[in-house]
Amino acid sequence: MLHLLWVGLGGLLGSVARYGVGRGVEAALPGAALPWATLLVNVAGCLAIGMLAGAWGGAGEPGGSGARVFWMAGVLGGFTTFSALGLEVARFLEAGAPGRAALMLALNVGLGVPAACAGLWLTRPA
Repeated sequence: MLHLLWVGLGGLLGSVARYGVGRGVEAALPGAALPWATLLVNVAGCLAIGMLAGAWGGAGEPGGSGARVFWMAGVLGGFTTFSALGLEVARFLEAGAPGRAALMLALNVGLGVPAACAGLWLTRPA
């Protein structure tokens, strides 16, 4: 039960941080052709989760320590926006912009997965 509270508190903080990043990017890049905030948080979240998993010596599956579930399931679960990515890609497709949809998918996967690998590599002992 305590883990659920840690996940919930982390999720609250991660979601608020995600909202702040989104507002900041919107203010910095008004009318941008792509949703850059989503890319930014997904890549940053992938890097962070890779670093945490590497530092803690595991994949970070739920059910681990309180700190692990707080940061990985809670904070990063609330911060990253894969569900938002799905909606944005669907909207590009509905708007007849399959090229933008493909670009967003390619950028999120093409940068997010290597960022997670980099996070693991950066935190593993030599």
